[in-house]
Amino acid sequence: MEALKRHSIYFINDLNGYKIIGSGILVRIKNLYLILTAAHVLDKFDELFVLIENGSYKFKPGGQLISNEIVTSREEDGIDIGIIKLDEESKAELEKSYSFLDEKHILINQEISKDQDYFIYGFPSSMSKEKYKLNEFHVRPFFNLANPVDKSEYESLDRKHYLNIILTYDKQSTLNAKTKSLSNGPELYGISGCGLWNLYDYEDVKLIAIMTDWPIKNRKRIIGTRADIVTETLRKLFNLNLEESKLFGLK
Repeated sequence: MEALKRHSIYFINDLNGYKIIGSGILVRIKNLYLILTAAHVLDKFDELFVLIENGSYKFKPGGQLISNEIVTSREEDGIDIGIIKLDEESKAELEKSYSFLDEKHILINQEISKDQDYFIYGFPSSMSKEKYKLNEFHVRPFFNLANPVDKSEYESLDRKHYLNIILTYDKQSTLNAKTKSLSNGPELYGISGCGLWNLYDYEDVKLIAIMTDWPIKNRKRIIGTRADIVTETLRKLFNLNLEESKLFGLK
């Protein structure tokens, strides 16, 4: 769990008190230091802050924003990936409280198996609380096991299996990391931009997708965008020597 915590951040806004409006992953690919999140989170970039130094300092990351353009609406966007290529000041500030996931821990070209368990680690808004008298902001991460759905479901949710990963979410029976038991899960607003992980053990973590959508048409499903979209975007944009995705090609 600590390995996921070191690389995972949440974004708050500065309007009418703190509120989590998205999650993110800190990643280093070649000489690039990045925040990976959902594109719709970065649509509100001017409002975003990250808490660092144990929540005592509110920091606004800076750098180059990279995200897919809206075609019709974000709700119908099948990719929804946002990247911040951090400037040197932002990289240095974030390293005081977090660490960057190395590119060797990013998995692409993955055959998703229904028999494999994957884990989501993000920050729902409903699991955060500001204590005004103490001037503190308390956040509990959501760590939950999720199983992939059959490929036959993708069309009904307007997604592609080579771009996305769709998983189950049973709100009435989720893993409570604190009590180590099953209980009612949270509303998932705020986890957009968090990671979907394959855990070989609790330190050897592999990122396979960025979670982007909790669809209104089916609240028992959650949708991620494959990490291949990130690596292919960066490979093309910055001419990086990265493994090429065999699932699709970007123009």
